[in-house]
Amino acid sequence: MSTTAIVVLLLVVGVGVLVWKRSGMSAGRAFGNRVAQHIGIPKNLFHSLLDNGVNGPSLVLLATLEKAGLTVEQAGVELGPSLARGASQLEARFGVQGMLEEAKPTIARLVTQWEAKQ
Repeated sequence: MSTTAIVVLLLVVGVGVLVWKRSGMSAGRAFGNRVAQHIGIPKNLFHSLLDNGVNGPSLVLLATLEKAGLTVEQAGVELGPSLARGASQLEARFGVQGMLEEAKPTIARLVTQWEAKQ
């Protein structure tokens, strides 16, 4: 393979990675991690709850909320019902789990805040 071909290949891969990071599915993960940290739920549990509580890709939803300019607090409240659905789904599938039990009061608070603004 010639040097020119290698450079072109690396350039194409680099542009692809840039586009993926800025607007692809991974765009919402960092925002979701910040929301999870703010509300006090471990990020792996937060993403699992969302994956099981929303219709469609949760990372796209997170990217949409971020692009809409929501703060992490506002996003947490908006995601409250989805987190609650995800908790119900995970509990139905795996039974009572310690991390999930610890997150339930936080999720209930977010749902209450979401209902208050409706």
